[in-house]
Amino acid sequence: MDYRIGHTCRYPAGRLLWEEWRLQPRHHTGLREMNSCGVKRMSKRRIAANELGIGTVLAWDAYDEHGRLLLRKGLVVSTSTQIEGLIDRGLFIDAQVRDRGPVVVHESTPSAAGSVMEARRRLQILCAGDAAKSDFSQQLLGIVRLINSACRLNQEAALATSLWQQEGRYSIRHSVDAAVACQVIGSALKMDEEDLASTVAAALTMNVSILQLQDSLQRQREPLTPEQHAVIQNHPEASAVLLRELGVTDEAWLQAVVSHHEAIDGSGYKHGTAGDEIPVPAQLVSLADIYCARISSRSYRPALRPNAALRKLFLEQGKKVRDGLASQFIKAIGVFPPGTPVRLENGEIAVVTERGESASTPQVCSIIGPRGMPLAAPVKRDTSRPTYGVREVVDWSAVGAMPPMHALWGKHGALD
Repeated sequence: MDYRIGHTCRYPAGRLLWEEWRLQPRHHTGLREMNSCGVKRMSKRRIAANELGIGTVLAWDAYDEHGRLLLRKGLVVSTSTQIEGLIDRGLFIDAQVRDRGPVVVHESTPSAAGSVMEARRRLQILCAGDAAKSDFSQQLLGIVRLINSACRLNQEAALATSLWQQEGRYSIRHSVDAAVACQVIGSALKMDEEDLASTVAAALTMNVSILQLQDSLQRQREPLTPEQHAVIQNHPEASAVLLRELGVTDEAWLQAVVSHHEAIDGSGYKHGTAGDEIPVPAQLVSLADIYCARISSRSYRPALRPNAALRKLFLEQGKKVRDGLASQFIKAIGVFPPGTPVRLENGEIAVVTERGESASTPQVCSIIGPRGMPLAAPVKRDTSRPTYGVREVVDWSAVGAMPPMHALWGKHGALD
């Protein structure tokens, strides 16, 4: 019997990757796999980013590029930051185990908020310039299923992610946030599952031809240049063309992308389509696109309060979308969408955690007391009681340091 010393290592986010110091028994027959430094010699295969996801469980031991053990078989990958750290430093498995099965054996059930964040990560990988596109459609539909799962786990936490997690690449999170909104409204309208999947897929890819421009415009303070304006006017058509080149054949998906900037009164672009010629999925994508854009800050303007963004949608129905559709969207999302900061009648600042039995009585948790001091822990308040009624929606500046999502939505808000 031989012994090898294990190692303890933490990657930058502080997650423990290697087992703590301990003696590992090794039979002498295994020494032929080790060099003089106790590092495994092997024919290795690098694990790709799209092979890992939150909740995935490794089926085999994984090593760094030098053959040192990083992760043991059975480890559950728990965060997007962990995945990024592993992929950056390089994660390999023994190529000889390739034929014995997949890298991961199953996925454990993550949280609703964690699933939304995972959808963002996967979409960013899929849309990267060097990503493999041979199975684009299937990978994208996998993200659609992930969003469906997030909303089935907890719609409230999934919706709140658009307000509480506004870091990262704008074009990617905007697409995912719009897709979550489409999933929620489509479910409320009892859409056929196939039609709803096409609608969510369209929301994820409506801007696929202008992702980099979207990110630039997010930071740009100057008016659009003529060239930028032309690209934006053409992007619905250009995105559909690109999707066809990537193998997408679902006409409902493609048509929703082509028509998502058309308006029911004919004032939209690029074709000026009007009335019933605009399919309902395209109108839903349009509503979600406009709402999610308005609740996100830009370099040249602050984010609109959620209720103000919804009010503008309501006033625009009959122009942008058919009569009644914006009202159905607002009913599904909530007059006070989950994640909205509000001031109560007693002066406390609270966060909407769930849509209530009536539009004006959402379920909330107070996080700041009436004198402006943060509470030790969020406290549930019944807004149907006059003392705790919602007085107004407030800006994020009134909230200060935001508590973690799991403090408000429990396991459904966990990002790990």
